[in-house]
Amino acid sequence: MSAAALTACSSSQASEPSEFAGNPDAGVTLRIGDQVKSTQSLLEAAGALDDLDYRIEWSTFEAGPPLLEALGADKIDAGATGDVPPVFAQANGNPGRIVAVQARTGANDFLLVPGGSPAASIRDLQGKRIAVTQGSSSHGFVLGLLEQAGLPVDAVRLQFLSAADALAAFTAGQVDAWAVWNPYSTIGTKTAGARIVVDGSEVTTGQSYFSAAAGALADPKKSAALDDFFERLARAQAWADAHPDAWVPIFAKLTKLPEEVAAAAFDTSKGRYVPIDDDRIAKQQKLIDLFVQAGVLTSAPVAADWFDPRFDDAIERGSK
Repeated sequence: MSAAALTACSSSQASEPSEFAGNPDAGVTLRIGDQVKSTQSLLEAAGALDDLDYRIEWSTFEAGPPLLEALGADKIDAGATGDVPPVFAQANGNPGRIVAVQARTGANDFLLVPGGSPAASIRDLQGKRIAVTQGSSSHGFVLGLLEQAGLPVDAVRLQFLSAADALAAFTAGQVDAWAVWNPYSTIGTKTAGARIVVDGSEVTTGQSYFSAAAGALADPKKSAALDDFFERLARAQAWADAHPDAWVPIFAKLTKLPEEVAAAAFDTSKGRYVPIDDDRIAKQQKLIDLFVQAGVLTSAPVAADWFDPRFDDAIERGSK
């Protein structure tokens, strides 16, 4: 699997919306941002796009930061990201809100080194170049590893690259390590000879989010459509966790990823959607504080201000 093949299904900016679901004559269209078509394939595999009384317009992004930039600019109504992109979105005054939380059961951020590297921990990479996408979940993962090891941020040389560019740089030996999420981490191990040094299971929040745009939340018709969408999403995630054999082929077909890569991505994306509560918010605040301590942010936003639980009931209905 090459970087070129992966960027064929995603980009640092939104792809032109060309795929739709639901009733073409519906009066409401939800514009959903997706990453590597993971949300779309999940809903399709679960049959959760049947009998929609609204329309869904899909746009694909390579990572969370550009997705939330589009959300803040009212180019999409909602979209899924890891835990770090909302930190920067909130700090930059993005008017969106986190409206759904997925509690993942496995790690989805990984620190990779070349197969021949002797590195066994972040300590062994002091002074080395680590490729990472700025503002991504893996950016927070690296900061968490450094904090855990008692090392300052400048103990390593962070090279901020898009995931696809980082894959190319890693393959060419231009960086010493790469912090990234799936499916990119599996592509690295399967095709670029990478080895996983450590994952984020003891470092990150273990949460991913669906955020919604302020305009969509203020629109009664779109808000009602989102309520239905999140019930379907929660139901689809619960179903997919129990039926990976049905989800993986659809994900592989939509993304043109090998099934072994799609299967690995599934393994690290499992976890039900849960209601927003104080514990979920506290984990996000701890992450925000980590970026402040690292000097990346000058002040700490209040995490609770960026959470909106209005769809909790829909999520609980779908998760049953």
